[in-house]
Amino acid sequence: MDVEQPAGLGDARPQPQFVSDAIADLLGALGYEYVTLNPGSSFRGLHDSLVNYHRNRKPKVMLCSHEEIAVAFAHGYAKAAQRPGLTICHNLVGLMHASMAIYDAWCDRTPMLILGGAGPADPNWRRWIDFTHSAHTQGELVRAFVKWEDEPATPAAAIASIARGHRIAITPPCGPVYIALDKILQETALTGPLAIPDVSLPRYAASAPIYADPQAIEKAADALLNAKLPVITAGSLGYDPRATREIVALVEACGAAYLDTMHHVSFPSSHPQNLNGDARVMKEADVVLAIDVLDVPDLVGMYGDEEGRRPTSAPAVTVIDLSLNDFAFRSWSHVGGDLSPADIRLVADPIAGMSQLVEAVRARTQDGKAGARVKSRIEELSARHRSLRARQAEEAAVRAKESGVSRSRLVDMTWEALRGRECVLSGRSLKGWPEGVWDFKGVGGFLGANVGGGIGYGPGAAVGAALATHEQGKFPVVILGDGDMVMAAGALWTAVHYRIPMLAIIDNNRSFMNDEEHQRKMARHRERPLENAWIGTAMFHPEVDFATVSRGFGAWAKGPIESAKDFAPALREAIAEVDRGGVAVLDVRTVRPW
Repeated sequence: MDVEQPAGLGDARPQPQFVSDAIADLLGALGYEYVTLNPGSSFRGLHDSLVNYHRNRKPKVMLCSHEEIAVAFAHGYAKAAQRPGLTICHNLVGLMHASMAIYDAWCDRTPMLILGGAGPADPNWRRWIDFTHSAHTQGELVRAFVKWEDEPATPAAAIASIARGHRIAITPPCGPVYIALDKILQETALTGPLAIPDVSLPRYAASAPIYADPQAIEKAADALLNAKLPVITAGSLGYDPRATREIVALVEACGAAYLDTMHHVSFPSSHPQNLNGDARVMKEADVVLAIDVLDVPDLVGMYGDEEGRRPTSAPAVTVIDLSLNDFAFRSWSHVGGDLSPADIRLVADPIAGMSQLVEAVRARTQDGKAGARVKSRIEELSARHRSLRARQAEEAAVRAKESGVSRSRLVDMTWEALRGRECVLSGRSLKGWPEGVWDFKGVGGFLGANVGGGIGYGPGAAVGAALATHEQGKFPVVILGDGDMVMAAGALWTAVHYRIPMLAIIDNNRSFMNDEEHQRKMARHRERPLENAWIGTAMFHPEVDFATVSRGFGAWAKGPIESAKDFAPALREAIAEVDRGGVAVLDVRTVRPW
């Protein structure tokens, strides 16, 4: 990591001389370890202060090849490190590049402080290019998908804005904030002390957790215990590993089945009440508890197909929504879906609300009849879990005979090679994921998707996550789609340059496969040729050689790999390279579904 040490600065750090020096001091006091950026003249003052005044320490500058990568890096780091990410964007044009990644972080409710160079506001200080790259006000570009934005006009206002923005970002429901700092303001010389607030004071910390209404908790506890088959499912839970203990306690206290949502893993795979991969359990449920689930209507099957055909009646299930969703939505985007069909709404911090529910359920199961009902359900679910995992193991045994590498086989072989290590998977292919193979321990083992749907998130987020994962003594791995990789392969340079070990496996089906599937559906519906679906979606003639691309950025790489017999030894070599501190990339040409 210590590859960029400033030179010629002497031993003692001077007192702050410019507004940007004071800002650098504040960012350090707030605990930011790293700041990601792609350089720009609009924040040259702050850049200089971070390097030549603050000695490139806390926060340390992390150079990225594109603003979208820089924001995704901070996004991935924040989820893995359990602390807010910090990014600086060049004025307007840099923010435009970064906007998709900021939207991803907004949808994923990830705490981030995004600073932007701005202006100069005074036209007398503008060069010709500054007129093109300036806007009033700059934050309007991302206002619809940040928690808060500001454009402070004075030195004291800039300090107050950053301290306030940090608190807003880390207060649940978390999210990114954007603060534009005028170029001339940054470069203004201090004529006297500029007070830096004592950020250890409670006024600068996140608010205390919000607890649910006690009467609503009582109703929810009764519903869960009286159900024939209650199902509990969880979303991001702030990617907080503390959540797993509470979820396990609640699932066991209720005798409920557990299912993860598509984008998140929050529960131990080996737990006997984990029914991931059981397609029937949600249809059989009569009570569903959704904990911090972004889109509850989707969870319970309220949406129709692509032809607009919706179910004619509401789901015959009692829905309990435990979240802070009602505090998080904006009218500009439809993220989160339709109106939640919650019959019981527990508006609370998810972990705090779960602790209330556990207490209420346990109080009721002191009664012998309720306790016996819970025990009976656990026995039935445990048998169902064993049967499910046995079937999944049989399916894996069949896949083991494949000569090529399907998406599911790729996961089988990767997990087998990493078994016994404490791994953090920062990304995965959603389609073709084989449940019951990867042994997750709970929240933190998988860092979720981008949620906003922005392709190009994966590589940058993987590098940021790998930085935090490596510092935690865990093994960082990511399974990236080829579309994701081709958009943001430059993130590999940052990983190699800063010596951030990671294993990246490219699930390379040579196509933007989701859209190729849509073209096939459209052709089938219109009775047109299916064989043309690849045009405008598949990356053939030439196929991208990701191993060569990766080596160009300094990574160790192998590929293209097309057979299981070649993938197994390549995996061993790649893992050994990561153990030596390297960045290893495997380009695996997975079997196309047609």
